[in-house]
Amino acid sequence: MMTSICYRAIFTAAALAAAPLAAQEPLTVAEGKPWTHAHSGIAIPAALDELPRVRATSFVAPELDISQNFASDDGREALTVYIFRNTNGAVPVWFAQAQRAISLRTDLADPTLAVPPVAFTPPGQSAASGIKAVFAPKDVEGIRSTGVALFAVGDWYVKLRATSATLTPADMSDWMEGVLGELTLPRGTAPAVRPIADCAPKLAFGPDAADSTLPDTALAAGVKTAAARMVGTRWCLDRVVRGNLAVYRPDGAADRYLLATGDNGKAFAVEPQGAAGAAYYSVNLIGANKSFTLVAQAHMPTPQRVLDLAAAERAVAAIETWPVR
Repeated sequence: MMTSICYRAIFTAAALAAAPLAAQEPLTVAEGKPWTHAHSGIAIPAALDELPRVRATSFVAPELDISQNFASDDGREALTVYIFRNTNGAVPVWFAQAQRAISLRTDLADPTLAVPPVAFTPPGQSAASGIKAVFAPKDVEGIRSTGVALFAVGDWYVKLRATSATLTPADMSDWMEGVLGELTLPRGTAPAVRPIADCAPKLAFGPDAADSTLPDTALAAGVKTAAARMVGTRWCLDRVVRGNLAVYRPDGAADRYLLATGDNGKAFAVEPQGAAGAAYYSVNLIGANKSFTLVAQAHMPTPQRVLDLAAAERAVAAIETWPVR
């Protein structure tokens, strides 16, 4: 376990960016050959719908967060396949983050949501366990439609981003499903999903946030050991803090939430720990290979309090979460 002194710069960078640029490095692929993800068995061919692979990137080794880019020679059609670890949340959460990331792009000039989020059945699955949507940028040269689709395969998320200078939004929607059909996916079952809905009512925060005054011996889960994974049958969007920082929670839960910091699975998990009389809140920034722990809180902190703690480098530990033990 590292102390905050050893990794303050790492923690702050992770808190404020979805995928720090310094972590990027080439992903080893054989030219002209399909590539198989070591952990899930997902195989990506060397070309998708005749678009050759032009780049492969690793964001978190070993293959915990990767992307592969495909593009036509003239750049008028482009595809990117992402695979990242399912450490928290659910398909609707990370699809909503991916959708918002597109809507926030200034180069797309406030794109119109031409095909609203809709569930679809990914290849090899029996339920509508994925979500897709398509945007139509306004007067953006070289982009007629751009879309995103996301689903889960076991403990991994698969995301597809597609852009075309020629396809209508309806054709783009069909194209994305066709492209996904060219991936080799392990057969399995995944629950049906639906696009995220707003939470009702919103989370209510009580007393002003403050650090826990409990002795160190009372602080365990989420501080000295990894916190239990936050789960829910359905998730809802509680609020957008700003940009692509948004709060989600299991529908009906009033004492916990995820504060997503981007669109590749990184989020702060805020949840109660301990028994009555020795209770506190843990705040963990969950990444693909580590859980970064902030100082324990006496009450459920607001999202802004969490961001302030991260900005002030109020971290106490980094707990390795990969490999899974």
